[in-house]
Amino acid sequence: MSRSMAPAAAGTTMSVLGVDLLQEIFIHLPDPGDLLRSAAACKPFLRAVRSARFLRRFRRRHSSTFPPLLGCILLRRSHNRGSLENHPVYLLTLSAAARRVVEGGDFALSFLPHRKLRCGAPWNVLDCRNGRLMLCSPVSRELVVADPLTRHWVSLPVLPALRPIGYGLVTDYGEYSVFQAVCISRSGTSPGLRAFLLSSGELQWAEVAGLANQFDFADSRAMQANRSLYWTLQGRDRMLAFNTTTMEFSVLELPLFLREYRFDVIEKGEDDTSGLYIVTMRDFCIEIWAGVEDDNGGLVWTMVEKSVRFRRVLKANEQDVIGVVAGVLFLQDGDGLVSIDLNTMMLRRFPPRDNCPLSLIYPYTMAWPPLCLNPTEEVA
Repeated sequence: MSRSMAPAAAGTTMSVLGVDLLQEIFIHLPDPGDLLRSAAACKPFLRAVRSARFLRRFRRRHSSTFPPLLGCILLRRSHNRGSLENHPVYLLTLSAAARRVVEGGDFALSFLPHRKLRCGAPWNVLDCRNGRLMLCSPVSRELVVADPLTRHWVSLPVLPALRPIGYGLVTDYGEYSVFQAVCISRSGTSPGLRAFLLSSGELQWAEVAGLANQFDFADSRAMQANRSLYWTLQGRDRMLAFNTTTMEFSVLELPLFLREYRFDVIEKGEDDTSGLYIVTMRDFCIEIWAGVEDDNGGLVWTMVEKSVRFRRVLKANEQDVIGVVAGVLFLQDGDGLVSIDLNTMMLRRFPPRDNCPLSLIYPYTMAWPPLCLNPTEEVA
């Protein structure tokens, strides 16, 4: 009696698809949660998703939902023996899922080494990107990059610069452990600015650029888009840009009306060549302006988007932009804090909080990609 047997498959359907085709399928998933669930389904899916290059592409395509937004860090100030201290406080979003994520974190930063200081806080926040904080000791000038969720931190060497005036943290959305730290410093002996850069792979500062002109920053906090850092200059009619890919400085003209309004730079499109965009709020409307280079190398600004008026749901006469992260605009509305999703225009108001200066509020996201993906550059 003969038994009919099915021919042995040369390979499973998943393995036959190949990494390239799987990535073209996964790139259309709507959000990071769907991507994680797909990666957990089988080894071929995980291999495709682990590509650092693919994860960066996914982040570009889905910037409005990537990385997952958790809420805001506030640095509450208190007086101690006549001096001001900053105490990191985490302000949750209204999302129960976000609340569960942060319950195991340590946003008081007690996992960091605390120096015995005569005054002031053990650590000051310099920047906050992709779930990580760049911090500085106000006495020793020691720098660290820390993740409050995982309690992981990296100590950075003391800067060779004598007069730092601005810092920035540039993270890699394709590989969790990769970052760059940037410091803009005044030159010690001659007029001008110097840029120092440190890569996580080497953990050594290197002077990478110089600018002969002497500028004063209106705000030491950096804005960031398209692998570049931006600082508003005194007078608020220009901003200084530093490109972390080309290691070049540039000075950009701003629309004149921005002298009276706070703003942030944002990314649009899937690559670094999509242009420069800024978002601000005027007369209760969100405005997005695009800067296009003219024949003389300057920027011509054009408003490309304008929202409906939010007058009825906002309390103060004017709102200050805190920043944009994961496609969400954060605003200070009087003594309150609100967020507006730039895609859906849905507004959410945060719970009441202590009075906190605008400069001490940082939107916070979950670090991406999560360590469970263990991304690698070797995957095509």
